[in-house]
Amino acid sequence: MKSYMEILKKLVSYQTTNNPMEQIIPDPDILGYIKEELFSHLGYETILYERNGYWSLVAYLKRKKPNALFIGHCDVVPPGPEWVTDPFELTIKEDKAYGRGAADMKGSVAVMLDLAEDFLTKTECSIIIAINLDEESGGNDGAGQLMPILEDLDLVPTFVINGDANGLQIVNRRRNPFAIVLSVPKSKIRIKGKRESRTFKTEIAGNRTMHAAYFMRDVDIHCADKASSYLKKGQCKACNMSGTFVKNNVLPSEITIECIIPDEENGKILDYDENLTNFLYSVTEFNNIDVPSNPSDYGINLTFNYYKEESENHLFQMDLRIMSKSHEDVRTYFEKFVRKFSIPGNIDVRGSIGPVNTPEDSLLITKAVEIAKNLHLSENPIEMGGATDSRFFSALQIPAIEFGPLGGNVHGSNEYVEIGSLEIVRNFYLKLVQNLERND
Repeated sequence: MKSYMEILKKLVSYQTTNNPMEQIIPDPDILGYIKEELFSHLGYETILYERNGYWSLVAYLKRKKPNALFIGHCDVVPPGPEWVTDPFELTIKEDKAYGRGAADMKGSVAVMLDLAEDFLTKTECSIIIAINLDEESGGNDGAGQLMPILEDLDLVPTFVINGDANGLQIVNRRRNPFAIVLSVPKSKIRIKGKRESRTFKTEIAGNRTMHAAYFMRDVDIHCADKASSYLKKGQCKACNMSGTFVKNNVLPSEITIECIIPDEENGKILDYDENLTNFLYSVTEFNNIDVPSNPSDYGINLTFNYYKEESENHLFQMDLRIMSKSHEDVRTYFEKFVRKFSIPGNIDVRGSIGPVNTPEDSLLITKAVEIAKNLHLSENPIEMGGATDSRFFSALQIPAIEFGPLGGNVHGSNEYVEIGSLEIVRNFYLKLVQNLERND
């Protein structure tokens, strides 16, 4: 069996970019590699399934209970700008391995695949390893379709272990993600003024991550917030907008606004876009979101991250993270929001099944804490900012945790995983399954 570093190198080489806004769907060749090269000789049964162009792979050993489900994804966000190395070639510098997806989450997937042989000889329970290619677009076509398959196999998971986390910490809570898309018609208005172009840059404290779910308004500054404040302060009117727009859940590193500074006495007659201006004015209100939500360590988080100019419309896409599953509450809020700021057009609210919330007194958490203590890791389960495929199982009251390696720059340039932490993840996964099967 190949080592997790050999597997990781191969996984990163597959350009599994997932960006539905640009009609980019990952090629399933990576799943073919996993099936043929890593599972075929071990005796695992495998199933490939597809929905809406997105492919997933399930490999399983049907034995006695408990049924342990390991789940991961191999799709990645677009690489974006400012990479020092080739994002699709694993580059090792000291104890860090750089590459798109190295931390999110091909590193954890490589560990799961490396463990496949150990599960044969060192565990006795049923093992399920599921890899999908649509987590970055919501997971509905991958993990969201998995339960009927497992029910037919009589392999409903007893517990779920997801590697979609970082920091070597036990994660038992996650907020629910919503994508809000506004399609707004262009609206040209004439005004006397002076034209100027200004660029605004996002500032992330400590260069943590460009993942929208981890944006912290108390310490980070979004480039769109800067632009909004500037335009409103001078009552400037926006003509057009460009920027490093990657995806709805990736913060743009910068945006450039071409605008008009009103000047009735000395200005020229120029065109601006009223609806674009009104939307940009509204961005400063994103820190006052009033949607019913259960408590969260991260609160409610809304960011504007993606823009596309169409022939007749502006397409704005926002990312909302909230400890709620109410699609209706979110839609009602944004219907009021666009009326308040006179933003006409269509609203498309794309929600998910719900948040992740595994009780701390569950057997899964209890055993995970014991393993963490033995490995000299943090023993306190935490909430993390991003959403994961675990929510499809948490919604069915199946205990789920996430545990992943150390890494950085997730969803940003120069993403990396700390190589030494992968061995810790490997030990954690194996020991956790062994301990859980002894208590079944």
